[in-house]
Formats: sequence, C-alpha cells, structure tokens
Amino acid sequence: MRASFLMSGVATGLRRNVSMTIALVLSTGISLAFLGGAFLIGKEINKFKNLYEDKINVSIYLCSDLAVGQPGSSCKAKATAAETTALRNELTADPLVKSFSYISEADAQKRGAQLLGTKLVSEAGTGVFPASFTVKLKDLKSGYVPLASKYGKAVGVDGVQNQDDSLKTMLNLFDSAKWGARVVAFVVGICAIIQMANTIQVAAAQRRNETGIMRLVGASRLMTQLPFIIEAIIAALAGGIIGILMDWAGKVFILDGVFGQQVSRGVLPPLDGNDIIVAGGVGLVAGVVFAAATAWTTLRLAVRL
Repeated sequence: MRASFLMSGVATGLRRNVSMTIALVLSTGISLAFLGGAFLIGKEINKFKNLYEDKINVSIYLCSDLAVGQPGSSCKAKATAAETTALRNELTADPLVKSFSYISEADAQKRGAQLLGTKLVSEAGTGVFPASFTVKLKDLKSGYVPLASKYGKAVGVDGVQNQDDSLKTMLNLFDSAKWGARVVAFVVGICAIIQMANTIQVAAAQRRNETGIMRLVGASRLMTQLPFIIEAIIAALAGGIIGILMDWAGKVFILDGVFGQQVSRGVLPPLDGNDIIVAGGVGLVAGVVFAAATAWTTLRLAVRL
C-alpha cells in the first residue's frame, strides 16, 4: 500500500468525524496535562527536599534557669558544665549523628538580639535563649525518633526539636496535589480511552465498504487497520502538545504567578523549560502508546475488518 493512499485515508477519516476527533484530542490533552502536572509536582517536591535537606537540623535545648519549674518542663536545675560535657561525649560517639555544634547561652542571646533587637531581648532577660546542641543526623527520617527518645529525657535537657516539622505541612500539600493530579489524569485518561474506542468503532462502521474492497483486492488485516491506528496516534500527538501547553501555563500562572515571591526569594525552587519538556514528553509518549494499543485492541476485539 502506497503511503500517499494510506495518509489520504487517514485524512478522510479525521474529516468525517471532526467533532469526535476534537473531543478526543481535548480529553487526551487534559489527561496528559494532569499526568505531566503530577510529574512536575513530584519534581518540585524532590527539588524542595534537596534544597532544605542539608539545612534541616535537630536542636537539643539544655535546661536554663527560666525553664526550671515551668509547666511541661522536666528541668530541676540549670544544666551544669559536667552534664553538657557528658552530652557532648554521647553525641560524639552516637552512630546516628553526622555532626553537631554547641551554642552557649551567651551566643544564643547574641543571635536572638540580632534577630529580634537588643532592647527586646534585654527586657526579656537571660534564659529566654537557652544553650543548645545543633545536630545534623545521618538520616533525618529514621534517626530523629530514636535520637529524640534518647536525649529528650537525658539529665540537663529541656527538649528536642526537629526543624523538619515546619516543612511537613508544605510537603503534605505537595503530596496531596500530586496524588490529586494522578487521580484526575487516571479518570480523564479512562474517559479518553473509552471515547477513542467508540470513535474507532464509528469510523470503522462508516468505512466498512472501503475496507471490504481493500480486503478483496488483497490487503491484509493490518493494512486495513493501520489508518485507524494512525488516526488515534495523531489525536494523541495533538493532545500531547495541548498537555505540554497546559503544563507550561500552569507553571507560569501558578508557580511563577501565585507563588512568584516565594520562588524569587528562594523559598520554593523554580521549574525551568527542561522540566516542562521532560514532563510533557513523558505524557506525550505515554499517550501515543496507549492510543496505539487502544486502537489495535478495539480493532481486534470489537471491530471485524
């Protein structure tokens, strides 16, 4: 079969069912846009974690005069030099700890004055900023709980705080958005597959005489099926391009627009054009594969050519 004859049959089929083809392209594009969006959100989560992973530490706060007798505090006296040295030795030998540093009460007071102002800190008095150990764990996820349980009740320790807690809310929001995009992509994708199967069945019924003549003159079943498969692939390619444009619009209007200040200040990592191309390319390839598979399966099981 000549390629020109094959492509003319494809063009004729697309023109005959132009409304169904447009609906198929749009539903495929929406599905692939959400699939690419889920990929981009996952990329943003990974960048976000990499951005803050090395900046997240665990703070072990020592007992101060101000903490003694306070509700919820187990401090009976201010941490002594011997207790501080004992904690230092334990942290040095602890296999969970990658590195640590000690911040004295005087240094903590100076840092507080730099952040809040000297007048406010001096009015609050000493002990507001206790001495502490800033600990970097080898594995923050698996190491925090055992470290907190070990040092939280140690003599001279007022409490253990994980800075990762402040990031959990944002990461949970990202995860929810990612799974939401996956669910929407799956549901719309199923709708697109069903619509594609129905479109192919209608097109095959309309062109039954043409395919019958082709079989009579010696065309194989694959040759009679090939125009319909190509039509489905073309619809998936058009939908994939629409999906890429929608993902780009989402980056521009949501990440760069709604969260533009956070991105410009480095709070949120940016996404670039390569991320959009990779996400859209993955969706486009997946769309083409599923379109070809759906068309072939429909023609084999539901349509006899």
